[in-house]
Amino acid sequence: MKKIFACDRFAPDENNEYSLADVTPEEYLKTMLSCVDGGILCIAKREDAVSIELAENLSSADFVVKYTFDLSEIDAAAIVAKEQSAFSACREIARKNEGKKKTFAAVKALAEKITSGRLCGLNVLNRAQRLEKLLELGAPELVVMNERRYFIEAIALNAFAVKRAVIERDDFLQAFGAC
Repeated sequence: MKKIFACDRFAPDENNEYSLADVTPEEYLKTMLSCVDGGILCIAKREDAVSIELAENLSSADFVVKYTFDLSEIDAAAIVAKEQSAFSACREIARKNEGKKKTFAAVKALAEKITSGRLCGLNVLNRAQRLEKLLELGAPELVVMNERRYFIEAIALNAFAVKRAVIERDDFLQAFGAC
């Protein structure tokens, strides 16, 4: 049985629904890494007209993203430190409010420093840009925390993943059996 990273890896709320509202980026990363099995991480994703996000479980997923990890590279503390440093930098960039061109250049430089040209680098840049914009707009803490969770995921995948494959949910079930 494959471990699948999805919202059901977190405790349900009082209505027995899965919510990431109280999950810190550090807890999100720890739970995600706990699903690495034999160097493989499978993440259940769902897609709507606006976004792609972590699915509640495999049955509600539209697809699964299978990552192959270099296990010797896994250092969760380093990823947490990178995310916290990048979050602080994004907050500072947002405070300066220097215009779109300068802001984009600053966030891009920050993302390039984090990614070192590895897999998922564009995801790190996109998440950093989204995070900076949310901070600039004064988005509610709940929205910022959600983006931080996806940001730390992108940073970790960039640091550890060496290969990625997107698999339709039904094809995944057929290949790996019901989970």
